[in-house]
This record gives sequence, structure tokens and C-alpha cells, in this order.
Amino acid sequence: MSRSRIYEQSGLEQEQINPVHWPSVDESSIKEPMRTNYIQRKKAVNMYFSRDRLEEIQEVTGVSPRNLRRLVQRCMQYDRDGVVIGFRGLIPQKNVKVYQLDVFNKNQNNDRKTGEFNRFLDIHPDIRELIEDLFLGRKNRSLEPVMKVKHVHKRFIEECRSKGVTYSDYPLNTEWMGYKAVQRYLKQLALQNFRKSVARHGNDAMQKARHVGEETQNHISKLFPFQEVQFDAHRIDGFFAIDLTTPDGDLVTKLLERFWILTIIDVASRNILGYSISLSKEYSASDVMHCVRNSVMPHKQLELTIPGLSYQSVGGFPSEKFPKLTWAVWDVICLDNAKSHYAKMVKDRLDNLIGCSMNLGPVALPMRRGIIERFFKTLEENGFHRLPNTTGNGPNDPRRNNPEQKALRLNITYDHLKQLIDVLISNYNGTPHGGIYHQTPLELLEKRMKTTGLMPRRLEEAKRSELLFMQTTQKRTVRGSLKSGKKPYIQFEGAEYRSERLANSAYLLNTELVLHVNVDDIRTLKAFLPDGSEFGYLTVAGRWSLTAHSLQTRKAINSLVQRKLLHYTTWDDPIFVYTDYLMRTKKSRNMTNKITQVHEVSKYEPSNLPKEQTKGLEEAHRQNELLDNVREEQLKKEKLNEMDIYDQLLKQFKTKSF
Repeated sequence: MSRSRIYEQSGLEQEQINPVHWPSVDESSIKEPMRTNYIQRKKAVNMYFSRDRLEEIQEVTGVSPRNLRRLVQRCMQYDRDGVVIGFRGLIPQKNVKVYQLDVFNKNQNNDRKTGEFNRFLDIHPDIRELIEDLFLGRKNRSLEPVMKVKHVHKRFIEECRSKGVTYSDYPLNTEWMGYKAVQRYLKQLALQNFRKSVARHGNDAMQKARHVGEETQNHISKLFPFQEVQFDAHRIDGFFAIDLTTPDGDLVTKLLERFWILTIIDVASRNILGYSISLSKEYSASDVMHCVRNSVMPHKQLELTIPGLSYQSVGGFPSEKFPKLTWAVWDVICLDNAKSHYAKMVKDRLDNLIGCSMNLGPVALPMRRGIIERFFKTLEENGFHRLPNTTGNGPNDPRRNNPEQKALRLNITYDHLKQLIDVLISNYNGTPHGGIYHQTPLELLEKRMKTTGLMPRRLEEAKRSELLFMQTTQKRTVRGSLKSGKKPYIQFEGAEYRSERLANSAYLLNTELVLHVNVDDIRTLKAFLPDGSEFGYLTVAGRWSLTAHSLQTRKAINSLVQRKLLHYTTWDDPIFVYTDYLMRTKKSRNMTNKITQVHEVSKYEPSNLPKEQTKGLEEAHRQNELLDNVREEQLKKEKLNEMDIYDQLLKQFKTKSF
């Protein structure tokens, strides 16, 4: 061995001196004769690292010792990404080093300016920093949000002049004063700073660059059914009509404002587990829990009234097709950062009832829940956007053609919408899906259960109650007085709640009870003592017990009463007074939605209602009927008394006729 080998020098990393770790090259993509040249170079380099003699290497490969050392040093360099160049450095005519101008080269062509710009920036690093900051929007160098290249070049020229660069010096001595060089430099800068440069193309591009393709999005697909589900809501692009009764008893047709559809989709099988419809302007925590409840409880098909609309035999909901999946629950639910998702009831029910973890994704990043977003797009394309009453994607969508008038003229009602959504989702579960190798979601779910035995977790028997999904917990103090003789009662949301047992429990005065509130129907509350033992159901007093109403409706009525916009007596049903008020007012744009929502809740009839709760409501109805009868009798007596008085007056002041 005549000389020491290059890789024996000190300060070299292991990845530089070991060809086994070098990046490889696809030799078949190199054209002849360069491929033969590359193979000979590679063989020579390998022999060099095997400590063969240089003369022998030259004899076998034709690579001279001087050229061999150059090639080895070239392979051991790092590229701009910090990776050893390796065998890539042996590809003929491949540039592995950034060009730098050699001003001392006597053969330099003075007419060419190649490398002049980089050399100029090396001499003036502050100018380099300035144009980079202006282009990438760093360090508040400019108030302009996205500075164009021509404006960056203008600041570049101004900075050159301030540095004393004359018109005889580069770049001011060129035709465009270095504009093309600045343009090329900024283009390379954008490629090297992908995340910061995409911000120049809008917030949407920046969010995708920062958040897509990272973290759990690159994990392997979920295999277990119900292992992870995604939840989201989407505004329905269409207008629908509904018939309402005016305070005068007339039937009028009104338009519903746009409202929401909320769905839960299984990530592993792409099955839609359940959905709910929210008529509110913004969907609430109770709407979220309606969707969760419908996804867990066994689904029942609707009775269809639209001619030609039918369920496909291959479609359906998982709980409907597979009895083993009734009351099945999931482990993780992915949601966005909407305000309703942080509600106490949602967190409590998902944790203590469903037993799942919440994965609250980043704000305004629908791409993090791409599966359910894609479902909504399919639902729009195959359903709502094909209806004559569609609003399309926006005001300029050609499919939008007087949707309000068409909804009224064709009488496309809210009941039609419910049937359409149920059929669309049912059929979707039986339609081949490209994301799961063109199997239907139900087929894939069946395979996973039968062939691999992957069965989801099911809700415990004791928790299989419709009422538990809509339950929230409140604490209230028992009021009343022995001195005044007022029986113990509970005050909740502007109304008194009583029961026979509570009325005889004076020892509970000033005691704080725990109340389980069903937000869908707050006519009754389930009370617990401070030690956790069940006390029983309390029923709301007065006319509030006549019509089922939600916590949201009660709060809306109380708000109107406090603002002196709504008045009702002890003989009036507050729900009817509220709907009459909504019908008469002309200020509320979503009045029709609110009335429809109240009517939907008033028809609420949960299954398996506890006997004690039913008994309490029946007793309240009986008391109201007795009060009505008493009031009617009083009115009759008053009327008869008035007639008697009138007759007496007639007798007393009657004039004689002659």
C-alpha cells in the first residue's frame, strides 16, 4: 500500500466511510454509455474500500488513481439535506456541488454573470437576510402581507444604493439590475422553505402543509370495528317547507332555514353508525348526544311516503343488519374544537356512559377528519345537490335556481328530508367504497367480525336506557318553610318541582339534592340524596307539565319573560304561548325552525319510561284537569251571579208600562 486511504483521515463519520450505508442508485434508469461508466466507477470505489492496490483497480476498471481519489471524496460529501452523497456522486455529469464563482480564474468570461449574485450576497449578508425576510414575511420587515418579487427587488436595489454600490458595480451594471437573479434566488428559497413559503398562497395551503400527512394520519389503518369513530356536522344545502298553524287557527306553509346533519362514522369499516338533525342555528350539546344515542341504540327504518324512494336490500345500519352490534360502542371518538363538544354533558356522557376517549382535533382543519368530510361530500353529490330545492355550493352554483320557491311549490317538507337522509345513509352503507378496496362498508364489517373475530365492545345491560344519553347532573337546595307552611320543593329553571314524598320530608329543608336532568324533557327530574341514594322523581308544578319541552326551550321562554316580551298566567300552557309568540313575531329569521323544534320535542315519547315517572306526570295531568274543572265551575258561578244581579236590577228599576 503506497499511500494512506482517504477514509482513514480523522474527523469522518461512520456513514461517510462505509459504502454499505450510502444511498443507492437505480442503474437501469441511466442510459448507455454513462451506465457502463457508472458501473466501472462503482466497482473501482468498492475495490478502493476493500483495500485493493490502486494499480490493480486501474487495470480492472480503467479508473486512474487520481480520478479514483476524486470520486471517493465526491461520494463522501454531504448534500444540501445533510445526507451522504454516496454512490450518487458516481453518476456521470451529475452536479453535487453548488457553483461558486472563482474570480481568480484567468479563463473567466467577463460577459457571463454566473455566480455573481451569490458572491454579492456572500459579501453583503445583511442584504441576503433582508430579501429572505421580505419574501418569507419574517421579523416584521414589511407591513405588506405577501410581498411580490418585483417589490422585493425594489427594496433590494434601494439597499444596494444605501451600501454604496454604484452603477458600474454588479448588480446595478446589468440590464435588469439583477431582477432575474433575485427571481431565481427567491424561487430556490421557496423550495427550501416549503412550510413558510406556502403561507404566501393562502391560509388553506398553509394549514394543509402544516397538518396533513403527519401524526396519526400516517399510521396504519384501523382494523378493529368501532375502534375509532369520527364525528362532525354539516349544513344541509337546501330549503324545506313545513305547515304551521297560526294563532287564528289557519294553516300556513313556511320555509325552514338551513340546518345541520350530525353523523358518526366508523373509521375501520366506513359504516355510518347513526345521525341526527339539528334545526338550530348552531348545533348544541344535546344535538351531539342525540347523534351518539342514535348511533348506539338499535336503528329502525322509517315509513316512507315519497313515491319511488326505497331502501336497498344490501344497505342498512350496522345495528339493524347485525343483532350482535346492537348497543355496540367505540373506544375513541374524533371531534373538532366546536364549543358544543366541550359541554359538560358531552364530556360526562362520553366518559361515564360510552366509556370512550375524546380526540379533540385542531381548529378549522377538516382534513384531520378526512373520512367523515368525504362522506359529507358524497352525501351532497348523491343526494341534496340533486334536489330542485338545493342551494348548491354557494350563490354562484348553477344548480341553485330559486330553491325557496321550488320547496314551496313542490311541497318538499321536513318529513321528506328525514326520509331522504335515512335512505341515503342506509344505502351508503351498502355501496362499494373505493377507500376499502371497493367493498361495501357492511361487507367489510361482516368480514372483520366473522373471519378475524373482531367484535366491538357493547354497552352494559344496566346502561341500556334511552334516557341516560340525554342526562346531565345539577344540584339544587330544597326550599320551603315550617313557619309559613310552605311544603318542601325544588326550584329549577324558573319552575317549582314537587312530589308527595318530598312534601312529607321536611327534614330535607335546606339540603342540597343531586338532580339527574333529561334535557329532552324536563317535566320530571330524578333526585338523589347527598349520600347518593335515590330519592325519587319530582314533577314540575303548574302548566309546565302539560307539554313535553326541552331545557333549551325552557331557557328561551324564561329569557323572553325576563325581557318582558312574553307573558303567561298560571292558567296558560307556556309552550303554546311561546309558539304563538314566535308565530306573531316577524323579527326572528329562524322562527320556523324554532317552532318545528318545539313541536318535535313535544312529540317526544321515550321507550321504557319508569313507572314512577309516568305516575308523576299522570298525577300532574289529573291535578291540572281538576283545576280546569274548578276554574270552569267558578266561571259558571260568576256568570250565574252576574245574571242574578242583572235580574234583580231589572226588577228594581223596571218602569211600568201603560
